[in-house]
Amino acid sequence: MGKNLYITEKPSVAASFATVLGAGISKSDRARGYAESKDSVITWCFGHLITLAFPDAYNEAYREWRVDHLPIIPEEYKYIVIDNEGTKKQFETIRTLMLREDIDFVYACTDSGREGEYIFRLVYEHSGSTKPAKRVWVSSQTEDAIKEGIGSAKDICEYNSLSQAAYSRAKEDWLFGMNFSRIYTCLYGRNLSALLKESKSSVIAIGRVMTCVLGLVTERELEIRNFVPKIHYAITASFISVDSKIEYKGKWAPERSKSIKPHEDAQDGERYINKQEAEAIIEKLNGREGKVKKVEIKSKNEQPPLLFNLAELQSEANKKFKLPVDKTLEVAQSLYEKKLITYPRTDCRVLSTDIVGELPKVLNGLFLNPTYKDCVSRIKEFGELKITKSTKRYVDDKKVTDHYALIPTYVNADLNKMSEDEKKIYNLIVKRFLAIFYPAAVYNTVKVETEVADEIFVTSSRTLKEAGWKEVYEVSKAKDEEDYTEVPIHLLSKNEKCETKGFDLEEKETKPPPRYTDGSLVITMEKAGKFIEDEELREQIKTSGIGTSATRAGIIKKLKDIGYININSKTQVVTPTLKGEAIVELVRRTAKELLSPSLTASWEKGLAMIENKETTQEVFDKKLCDYINRTIEKVKKSNNNNSINLVRMFNNV
Repeated sequence: MGKNLYITEKPSVAASFATVLGAGISKSDRARGYAESKDSVITWCFGHLITLAFPDAYNEAYREWRVDHLPIIPEEYKYIVIDNEGTKKQFETIRTLMLREDIDFVYACTDSGREGEYIFRLVYEHSGSTKPAKRVWVSSQTEDAIKEGIGSAKDICEYNSLSQAAYSRAKEDWLFGMNFSRIYTCLYGRNLSALLKESKSSVIAIGRVMTCVLGLVTERELEIRNFVPKIHYAITASFISVDSKIEYKGKWAPERSKSIKPHEDAQDGERYINKQEAEAIIEKLNGREGKVKKVEIKSKNEQPPLLFNLAELQSEANKKFKLPVDKTLEVAQSLYEKKLITYPRTDCRVLSTDIVGELPKVLNGLFLNPTYKDCVSRIKEFGELKITKSTKRYVDDKKVTDHYALIPTYVNADLNKMSEDEKKIYNLIVKRFLAIFYPAAVYNTVKVETEVADEIFVTSSRTLKEAGWKEVYEVSKAKDEEDYTEVPIHLLSKNEKCETKGFDLEEKETKPPPRYTDGSLVITMEKAGKFIEDEELREQIKTSGIGTSATRAGIIKKLKDIGYININSKTQVVTPTLKGEAIVELVRRTAKELLSPSLTASWEKGLAMIENKETTQEVFDKKLCDYINRTIEKVKKSNNNNSINLVRMFNNV
C-alpha cells in the first residue's frame, strides 16, 4: 500500500498536520521541503507558487506598452512558477513528490477558501500529476479539527465550482489590471506625472477593486471639502418641579411644536430652526409655568453583539487600538496557525449547528486560562448550553457560508508568550465569544415630556439595571447616550407643575460626513450594497461586497504603498493623495463605471454564482471579455475626441 501526500499552504500549517500524522518536521525536513513517515508525506507551499504570466509571454511585442495593442485578451491563459529561487525549488519538490510511484493519494490541505483552492489547483495541474486528490476542509488548526478534516475529506471534484470561481477571479483581475493600467498610462501617464512634478513618468495603476475603493475615499473627501455648514439653534429649558423639588433640563422638541414649522433641510431627518425663530419661542415661553405631561418608564433589553467576522474584527481593533487592518489580519492569521482561533478569513458572524457540540469543550479550554476563568464560571451558572430561540441569533446554518464566525479554539493560550498585538486581538475574540453566553443587559429608561405653553421639552435618562453580557465585553458609548441625564427624573409625576427657571439658546453647526478610517473603510467595502440605488440589484448582491474578507486589507495597503491614499498612523484616518484624486477624476471622465461599487460588487456576485453553480464559468468569462472590449474602446474614444483637458482637469482637483 502506498503513501498519502498532504500539501498545505504554509510551512507553519504543515507542522500542525505533521504532528497529527505522526511525522514531526525536523530542521533537515525543512531544508528539503517535506517530512515523511511510514504512510504519509507532508509538504507545503509558500502561499502562491504559480501565477498568471505577463502579456509578453503571449507576444514579445507586448513588452512595449502601446494603445494599439489593447485590449489584450488571451484565448488560453499561461501560467509561470513565480521567479524566486526558493519558490521554484519548492514547486519542484512538490512536483517530484506528486509523481513519486509510492504516492497513491494527494490531499489538498491549503486554506479552506477560494484562494487556498486556487493555490492547490495550480500546483496540482502544473505538476503533471493525475493522482486522485481529496480536499481537507477545516476551520481551525487544532488536532481534532485536522483529524476530522482528513477523515471526512471529499473528492476534489466536489470543489470544482470553487476552483472555477478562483480561476475566473484571477483572470478578471489580470484583464482589468493589464488592460486598464496600460491604456491610462499610455494616454495620460506622462502628462499626469509632469503636472504632479514627478521626476519620471509613472504607471497609472487601475484595478477592479482597488480603483473603486480609491473612488470611495476620494468621493468622501470631496463631500467634506465641498460641504457648506448650516447654522441652526437648539433650546434647552431649566426646570424645578414644585412638589418633588427635582431640578432638571429639557431639550425642546421642534418636531412637536404647534406654533412654527421648522425647516426640514437638516441631516438625519432632524428639523432645524434659525436664530430668529428660536428667540421667538423663548420670548413666548418666558415666565410661563411648565407641567409634566408624560413620565414613561421602560425596561429595555440589549442583546450581546454578534460574533466577529474578519471585517468586524478589523474595524473593532482599528477603533480600540488603532491597528491597521492588514496588521489585524496578520495577527489573526498568526493566532490561527498557532491553533488558538478558528479560520480568520470569514465573512460570517454566526455558527453552524454542527459546531455547537464543540462549544463546551472550547469553554472548558478557556476555563483553564486564569484570565477567563471567572467569566466561564459565570456562564456555567446560567445553565446547560442549548439551541433555543435566543441562541438562534448566533447559530444559523442558513447564514453560514464557507466558514462560521471567528471564535477561539479549546487550546489553552499562554498570554505571557504572546506579542502585545496578539494579546489584544485574542482578547477581543475571546470576550466577544464569551459574551454570547451571557444574558441580555437590562436598562431602566426614563423619558419625561414637560409642556410649556404647548411646547414640549424632552428629558431622558438610562441606568444599567443588570449588566448581563456587559460584565465581560466593553462597548464604547453611543453618541445618543451623551444626552442622558443622571438626575432621578423617574421620581417626577405626571401633571406635576414645574417652575421654568430659564432658557439657553445653543448655536449649532451641521457637520460633514466623517472621513473613513482604515477600519470603517473595510466595513464599507463589506457592505457595498448600501451604495446601490437599484433595489433589485441591491437585494441581489446584499451578500457580496467590494473584494473579499481575504483581500480587503491588502487592497487598502496597496493603495497606500503606491501613493494613492494616505493613512494617518495615529488616527488611522484615510485621505486621498493629489495623485489619487487626479486618477479618480480621470477615470470619472472616461469610464466612470470603474468607480462604481455596484459594478464591482456585481462582479463579486458573479464569482459567487459560479461557486454556487448558479451560472457557468463560460458565461461569466464571456461577459467579462465583452466588458473589457467595450470599455477599452470607450476610453480610446474619449481620448480621440479630445474630451480630456488634463491641465484643466488637474486644476479642478
